[in-house]
Amino acid sequence: MVSIYLLVSFFYFQVSQHQEFSLEDDYDFLMEKVLKYRYDNLDTTIYFLDRLENLAEQKDNPKMKIEILYLRGGAYYISGDYLKAQTVYDQAYQLAEQINDPLEKAKVLNGRGLVFLGQEKYDQAIQIWKEALAIFQSNKSLELQPNLLFNIGLAYSQLKQFEVALEWLQKALAILEIEENLPVRDMVINRMGKVNFDMGDYYNAQMYYEKLLAREAEISTWEKTFLYAGLAELELRNEEYQKAIFHAEESFNAAVSMNALWDQERALKLWSQALENAGDYPKALEIARLNKDIADSLFNTEKEREINFLQLQVVEAENKQLFNENELILQKSRVNQQLNLGLAIVVLLLVLLIFSYRRSLKVKENFSLKLEKLNHELAEKKELVTAQNESLNQINESKNKLFSILSHDLRSPIGNLKSFLKLDRMGVFEQEEREEALTLIEEQLGKTDKLLENLLQWASTQMKGLDPNPEKIDVSHVMDEVISQFDYQLMLKGIEMKHQMSTDNPVYAKVDENNLRVILFNILSNAIKFTPKEGQISIFYTTTTDHLKVHVRDSGEGMDPEKRERLENDFSMITSSQGTEEEKGTGLGLLLVKQLLVYNGGFLKVNSEYGRGTEMVIHLKKHEEESLAN
Repeated sequence: MVSIYLLVSFFYFQVSQHQEFSLEDDYDFLMEKVLKYRYDNLDTTIYFLDRLENLAEQKDNPKMKIEILYLRGGAYYISGDYLKAQTVYDQAYQLAEQINDPLEKAKVLNGRGLVFLGQEKYDQAIQIWKEALAIFQSNKSLELQPNLLFNIGLAYSQLKQFEVALEWLQKALAILEIEENLPVRDMVINRMGKVNFDMGDYYNAQMYYEKLLAREAEISTWEKTFLYAGLAELELRNEEYQKAIFHAEESFNAAVSMNALWDQERALKLWSQALENAGDYPKALEIARLNKDIADSLFNTEKEREINFLQLQVVEAENKQLFNENELILQKSRVNQQLNLGLAIVVLLLVLLIFSYRRSLKVKENFSLKLEKLNHELAEKKELVTAQNESLNQINESKNKLFSILSHDLRSPIGNLKSFLKLDRMGVFEQEEREEALTLIEEQLGKTDKLLENLLQWASTQMKGLDPNPEKIDVSHVMDEVISQFDYQLMLKGIEMKHQMSTDNPVYAKVDENNLRVILFNILSNAIKFTPKEGQISIFYTTTTDHLKVHVRDSGEGMDPEKRERLENDFSMITSSQGTEEEKGTGLGLLLVKQLLVYNGGFLKVNSEYGRGTEMVIHLKKHEEESLAN
């Protein structure tokens, strides 16, 4: 009775699983036939399962194959052939492992548990079902949890652990309140009635049975068989013999309609006892004889199952022996592989040692060359640092000289302006003299304005320049912006400006952006100043290992070597020459350029020949990424 009852849970799950597929009508038709004949005719069920298996091979659908194997295992289980059932379940489990589908594996574990239940190995069945339940719970899937909880409760009831059984059945009922499945819910309520009866709680047993009686027309024939038998058992105990006779007979008739011998035997036993207690001894004897015939048939079936079980144990023992033999072969193979691998490693190590020795010689030679090169570069950098330190000292020494020069250059135009205003107020000047004086004062004020602009920039560097903020700057982009500030001067003198910049390959330096703008502004200002009308200024870029070089070449007169050297190395104010259009300067701009370059780790080079123009080469520190790339 337990085995047949469990399979109701098994096949109710299959119906719901079948509805998840949306395959051709052939599959639906064949599945319908399997579900129709699964209890009544094993051969017919296997026939349709074979056809389903062929269809699954054509579709190459692993989940479909697992479902068909699962149904096949259930069919063998119903017939009592536990050996075949176990074999098929093993195949289904291996396939589920291949596709790494935990829910499919859990479903197959449910079938394995049924095999153990049929062999009355209740503890092993419970262990497997709990394992399957844990998989469904971890995957947050409720589809088979009620079935597994019911199976576990049923197994505990067979172990006479009724309170534990009720706990598991209550869990199943709680999930069924969320995941509606009336057939499984009917099974749970039926079993709870039986467990309460076995515990002596006849009130609750009656309550659960009455819940099913309320929807008697809707429940399945399977559940009616168990319900009527439970009611007959309860009524027999309450000495309500006519009711017990009625329900026992109803249970028997339902069991006959399904060819369920276990349920027939149980119903006949209750029917015979109720008749005997009611005093109808002839009928009781007739029913008892019928019960004896069915019991004998069941005894033979049980013996066949025991034989199958023994065969299953033999096969398992043989499989275990084969497994152990394969393990020994694998161990020997692994030992041989390890020996071969060890020899290969030794040979490889020898080869690597030889190769490493030869490589170390080359590395040592290359290292010596690199070390020599690094020492040379360090020496050059040391000289550069020394030169920069000397430049800084010269800058500090030039401050006092600069202030004395500035005091003279600023006082002179201001004094002249004061004198002119005083004399003009006195009416000393004629109109022509007055215009001439105003022109001279305007020139002096223009010169003073430029002097003040450079002075402000220089003063700013004295306050902030000692702490520049070098960053990655696209020099060509900043140069382009500075050039745009001289559009008017370039137009007045008709100078052609050639700026060789690449938008695809920007040139980067590590420099304070504000400092860079001051440097480029003063260099360009000087280049325009000394370039004649219709002349040309060329700007282009080159690189060294550590520096980006900005070349500003004009087409002016150039200068002699002595003046070129002073411009390049003297960190003091040098008297500025007049430009090609008699533009005047103070010399502060170039001093500011050299000072800012030193603060930013750079320097200025001057290339010039008299009569061939001048080239100012601004050396800026490369950005680190640019240095590494080069």
